[in-house]
Amino acid sequence: MPKISKNSIENIKAQVNLVDVVSPYVQLKQAGRSWTGLSPFTQENTPSFFVHPDKGFFKCFSTGEGGDCFSFIMKVENLEFYESVEFLSQKFNIPIQYEASNYSKNELSIRKQLFEMHQLTAEWFHEQFMQSKIAEPVRSYWQTERKFSLDIAQQHRIGFAPPEQYALAQYLEKKQFSIEALKASGLFFANERAHSIGSLKSRFRGRLMVPIRDINARVIAFTARQLEQTPSDDPAHKAKYVNSPETALFHKGKVLFGMDHARKHLKEDPQFFLVEGQLDAIRCWSVGLNTAIAPQGTAITEEQLQLMRRYAPSKINCLLDGDSAGRKAALRTLPLTFKLGLEFQYVQLPEKTDPDDLLSREGSSAFEPYLKNACGPLDLLFKDMLPQGAQSSTQEKLKATKYLFELVALSKSEIAQEDLLQKASKLIQISSDTLFKDFQAFKRNKQRLESYKSRGEITQKTDPHQKIEDSPLTQVTWELLYLILKFPQYGKQVALTIDLDGIKKDTLAGSFLTKLLTEFYEINNSDSIKIETIIESNEERKLLADIHTAELDIEEPIQVINECLQSLKKTSLNQEKRLLTQLIEQTDTNSANFIELMRKVKQINLQLQDVQNIAIQ
Repeated sequence: MPKISKNSIENIKAQVNLVDVVSPYVQLKQAGRSWTGLSPFTQENTPSFFVHPDKGFFKCFSTGEGGDCFSFIMKVENLEFYESVEFLSQKFNIPIQYEASNYSKNELSIRKQLFEMHQLTAEWFHEQFMQSKIAEPVRSYWQTERKFSLDIAQQHRIGFAPPEQYALAQYLEKKQFSIEALKASGLFFANERAHSIGSLKSRFRGRLMVPIRDINARVIAFTARQLEQTPSDDPAHKAKYVNSPETALFHKGKVLFGMDHARKHLKEDPQFFLVEGQLDAIRCWSVGLNTAIAPQGTAITEEQLQLMRRYAPSKINCLLDGDSAGRKAALRTLPLTFKLGLEFQYVQLPEKTDPDDLLSREGSSAFEPYLKNACGPLDLLFKDMLPQGAQSSTQEKLKATKYLFELVALSKSEIAQEDLLQKASKLIQISSDTLFKDFQAFKRNKQRLESYKSRGEITQKTDPHQKIEDSPLTQVTWELLYLILKFPQYGKQVALTIDLDGIKKDTLAGSFLTKLLTEFYEINNSDSIKIETIIESNEERKLLADIHTAELDIEEPIQVINECLQSLKKTSLNQEKRLLTQLIEQTDTNSANFIELMRKVKQINLQLQDVQNIAIQ
């Protein structure tokens, strides 16, 4: 995904009122220039959540959370940063531009067209489904055979693709999309040399259309269900389901159908129901199981599981079709679930039954007995590899435990590894001591193999970026950052006066202060500083929220700034002096090096005497 330009981010932040952003989630009351309410991040009876619209920041004193409009949306909607920007762009109808560093302007234009094209196509398909005469049998199929209401179809914009080859292209031609965008959309079978709309044949014809949406509910692709109306000259006529191909918007291994819907209901029910197909998921929603999601017709991928993990579900219920294919699909998820540490349980439905069948007949209560009998990943593994259970042969157990060890070793937590082995020992009736002993031998062999493979490589060094404990210097850095943000008219003078080497850049406040002073050094007018352009992380947004919501009593800002500058310089000089002193103690007093070190110490002492002269006016 291309990055959104910093000017667009700043523009959104400037145009939206933070109260309008927060109000749908928190009941706010005005208190002077601020607004207050109960924290959306925790349960509380006394309001500790404050919104400062004039400053553009919020602060929750119960949880310590703080930030700007993007930070808030990231937290409550569980979005990544650029997703939160697009969320607010859509909500407040503020256009955004993308950086063209890795994308040409033409590619960015096409991407923008594709979003609009897919939305218009989804609405056109839906209109055909709801209103066209040719779709009467399709509406009947939807209601009679699939047992869905038309309200459900309207709610999820279910559509119908007319059988005519050029119907969609002719509709989109009137919307003035470029031929390049039409060819890139995946909606057509398009020859690369095609230069006219007349050569674009619809990919989806005579099929029931289900829109696929991204995390921000934008249509990015379709799933098409075969119908009696599917023409025989359709290249995929015999395929029951056809999905959009990979496009600039749609990467099937990274998208989960229904995540835009499910994520909004996780507070009510913090568990996912992972089903096989899109109509299974819609069926779940129709009976109140709103956290159902589905992969895109392929085996679950690591990217899809990482997407689920972002929402910290209490567990993931994998609803299996009652056939061997369903069990095999579940077994393929095991390595990834062990690796990512997700809490999976597998719900086995009756043979030749899928969630859509069961729920359409009996409603959500039909799941309850199967949920009670759901099995964990170890049960699933041993049911497949040891069908005779504890009575299985020694060779069968050896084979099963070898695969078990490979899975358990994927877990990064030793506590999780121990817990899994304890559970396995009970399931297959092998003593836990024996299982642990064999697992340790397995790990040693694996380490030797990895060592052999990497022989000759340089040993990885310890991470040099170790956490440094807070110190007075860290506090002074924070105070100076606070002062420059509160009194930006002094920023240029500070930038010209300060020695940047004296700032602790391995702290959040220090690194941001350095970036800010670099900006001030380059400009002459403090009003031209654009803070948004130098923010690089949500941690920095939280830091700025802490600063902007803090109210220090500063009567003489120049005096306090000078005290900070002098303190920074003095601390930096004393640190340098201590290092030199250590070197002197290890150096021969008769050497030239000793004399040079003493000269440097004397020079530092002179600078310490002159520290009070470091000041702005």
